[in-house]
Amino acid sequence: MGVKYVLSEPLPPSWWAKNKAVVAAVAGLALGLYLAGGCDDTAAPDPHHPSPSPSVTQSRTTSTKEQ
Repeated sequence: MGVKYVLSEPLPPSWWAKNKAVVAAVAGLALGLYLAGGCDDTAAPDPHHPSPSPSVTQSRTTSTKEQ
């Protein structure tokens, strides 16, 4: 037979036992963002160096006088 009477109450769960699911979720989210590059601050272009603009080239055309 099992124990019918408990002499003392069990200890309440520790902080880790209460919050380990939350800690694992936050750690997984942080790891996922790190691996996906979500916190990459170097992706923004440098505002001090403008990107080169496309240049206009003139095409060679023959004039009617040269014929």
